[in-house]
Amino acid sequence: MRRVLVLSHTYLQPAHRGKLRALAARGLEVTVAIPQRWREPWFGRPIDVAWERQGGLEVFPLPARGMGQKGRLDKAKYARRALKALLRDRRPDLVQIEEEPTTYAARQVLAAARRLTIPVVLFTHQNVDPELGWWARWKHRRMLRRLTGLVAGSDLAGTLARLDAPNLPIAVIPQLGALAPHEPQHVPHEGLAIGFIGRLVRNKGIDNLLQALALQRGAKWRLTIVGDGPERERLEQLASELRLAARVRWTGGLPTEQVANLWPELDVLVQPSRALADYREANGLVLMEAMAHEVAVLGTDSGVIPELIGDAGVVVRAGDVPALAAGLDKLSDYATRRTFAQAARARALRLYSDDAIAERTLEFWKQVVK
Repeated sequence: MRRVLVLSHTYLQPAHRGKLRALAARGLEVTVAIPQRWREPWFGRPIDVAWERQGGLEVFPLPARGMGQKGRLDKAKYARRALKALLRDRRPDLVQIEEEPTTYAARQVLAAARRLTIPVVLFTHQNVDPELGWWARWKHRRMLRRLTGLVAGSDLAGTLARLDAPNLPIAVIPQLGALAPHEPQHVPHEGLAIGFIGRLVRNKGIDNLLQALALQRGAKWRLTIVGDGPERERLEQLASELRLAARVRWTGGLPTEQVANLWPELDVLVQPSRALADYREANGLVLMEAMAHEVAVLGTDSGVIPELIGDAGVVVRAGDVPALAAGLDKLSDYATRRTFAQAARARALRLYSDDAIAERTLEFWKQVVK
């Protein structure tokens, strides 16, 4: 295997390309195709992508329609002729699609690659059973069974895929790696510095975190909430009603480099996501980044969270406010928190670095493409 083509909107952000650079460093010619123009679904800022090459990694802007519109990707599609030309010109030994199997773009790329007899692997975060009619379900199963392999972002995502394609080779590997500093820095401060980073939406459970902190009113703590979303006004009102407003800082959304500057100021990162019939936490990148920066982590048992944390942090039942408060109380002890933080960093370096994820990905590709 020498040439690989990856297609995904995820790699619009250069900071997310670490896995691809690590694959290129292993002697592969890696082309990542990303939408030529993207509009952020929540804030509407357009992003234009230019062609570039960094060593063995080529970034290729591919014309597309519907990418980023109204927060939906299921109807987005690549320009048919441009996609066909890219496949013919690069003639990869393998194509990896990193879009969900229910999207038009994933089905489109699979069909185009199969016409050229190119093996296709798909990456999915999908960890709840999608509500599909019988016809859509049949097409979904047919698509999975036409793949050469599947990479699942969590055990649950892999289990769901096996129900529809029992003979499909599946590996459980995170999509992105976490950049780990050589020596984590920590700024001295008083009290427990708690952080939440993510979209301010109901599924993230930030209201449960605020309620848990209200039970810890007598303790010394401060909370920094990084992110924005439709729930912000309601959450700020809740913080006021709980008489916590003076101890909560709302930064709004921050660019990647500013989030990186925040890690030295935090003692604990909390991911209090809900576990609902139609939602389980699917993406744990912020958890992996906290662990790599030697920040203790506290999360619920929603989706991918407990398998990422393992025994290197505290996991509580989703929606259980007293248990969340107890977890914060446990981590307020410096010695306990320090032990967890060191275990978290060791786990992140072993399993979640760009190199570790690239190595596991390449090994799986070699298994399925012989």
